[in-house]
Amino acid sequence: MSDLVQTVKDMYAAFGSGDIESIMRHVADDVLWESERPAELGFTGIRHGKQETLGFFAGIATEHADPRLEMRDFISSGDSVATFGRYEFTLKRSGRRVNSPVGHLFEFRDGKVVRYINLVNTAAYLEN
Repeated sequence: MSDLVQTVKDMYAAFGSGDIESIMRHVADDVLWESERPAELGFTGIRHGKQETLGFFAGIATEHADPRLEMRDFISSGDSVATFGRYEFTLKRSGRRVNSPVGHLFEFRDGKVVRYINLVNTAAYLEN
């Protein structure tokens, strides 16, 4: 396993335990954190730098209860790691459980994440 794959796995473990500080230790100051969005979702959007990136995690904490992220596939190429799996959580506003496929791309420079792309089925997140 590459060191970058292990770094990503460590970041996921930190997410699972709510340790955002540990995640951010692996993120470059000039990171580009991308999650396409409908405006109704507070965790999504294009974020520049570590401070804005914290808003991604704050949005998840505000909107999602009992999150469970299970990444099954890890593909490493050069300074990038792509991961695929499922993300399940309960919408705090409605109590509705959501389960979505998820894909992430992490691009690294000098061992730190400089770009993150989050791909999820955001339509499943919206209340009907």
